[in-house]
Amino acid sequence: MAFLTPDFFNLLVIVVIILGLALAAVRLYDDFTRPLLPDEPPVNPDEDTQPHHFAVPEHHNTSGE
Repeated sequence: MAFLTPDFFNLLVIVVIILGLALAAVRLYDDFTRPLLPDEPPVNPDEDTQPHHFAVPEHHNTSGE
């Protein structure tokens, strides 16, 4: 375990920083070069796209009738 010197840890920190910068550069390049979405408006913006959920189904009768 004689290789665990302060110089080794300094080198390890520098390598991790360089690796992080390289991965960040790749990610930024991918983000800036991806195709953009078209500028077309949605077909019907007033249309509800979520299904309706009810606490009690309509066919469920709780009054005993």
